[in-house]
Amino acid sequence: MKNLLSVVFALLLLGAFTSNAISGDGDGIKLNERVSNNIDLGKSKFEKDYEIQKEFYEIKTNQKSPFQFYVDLQLGYGVTNANISRQSGTTGSYNTDSKGGINAGALFFINLADLWSFSTGLDFVDKSFEVDTSTTSTAQTEEVSNRYMNIPLNINIGGMISDNIGITFNGGPYLGILLGGDKAGIGYKNFDFGLNGTLTGSVMVAPLVSVLLGTKFQYGGLNNLGSTDKVESISTTNYTIFTGLRLGWQ
Repeated sequence: MKNLLSVVFALLLLGAFTSNAISGDGDGIKLNERVSNNIDLGKSKFEKDYEIQKEFYEIKTNQKSPFQFYVDLQLGYGVTNANISRQSGTTGSYNTDSKGGINAGALFFINLADLWSFSTGLDFVDKSFEVDTSTTSTAQTEEVSNRYMNIPLNINIGGMISDNIGITFNGGPYLGILLGGDKAGIGYKNFDFGLNGTLTGSVMVAPLVSVLLGTKFQYGGLNNLGSTDKVESISTTNYTIFTGLRLGWQ
């Protein structure tokens, strides 16, 4: 009889423990809550990390900005060729040789559409060349080292072709202001109106910072750079290779 009572008591305790676990009372449900909370916290952390990386990618690829805005700081070396025509009725010719010079600029870009943008800024160009001013009695060669501050008005096309690499082409007219002087008596004007085109490659090395490598071409003298009683017209071409930094969304 005593043994029977012990068995019944043990069965009653087991039933009560099982009932609490199933009904959600006691330590069982607390353990389940901890497990559930850990699962929720893990999911929240994953989603948070995903949102952070997504926002970083959108900023880097300019998806979160309604417009592009970035600045190119350029430093390069260019070679200038000149074409000088004599007035009709005069004899001889002005033979020229190309010379090199430093090119430095700061240009800013504003987005117009998905792949199109506008750029302007300041571009300092040393357009040096040599000109043969020999006469029948004397042989003489002079160096013309005219320095210009150009203001380009360019339309650009291009953008990022991968997460880190971009390529752009821009071109249009420019307005040049002569900073140097006339050293060869060929009537250089104080104003240059020309055309320019630039091909630029960029490699992103940090958020909002890229390294540049590009080449630039300028044709100057659409307004005729010089005119005297002996010189009819002057035009120039300048080829430049440059490097630099791009700062901002691109």
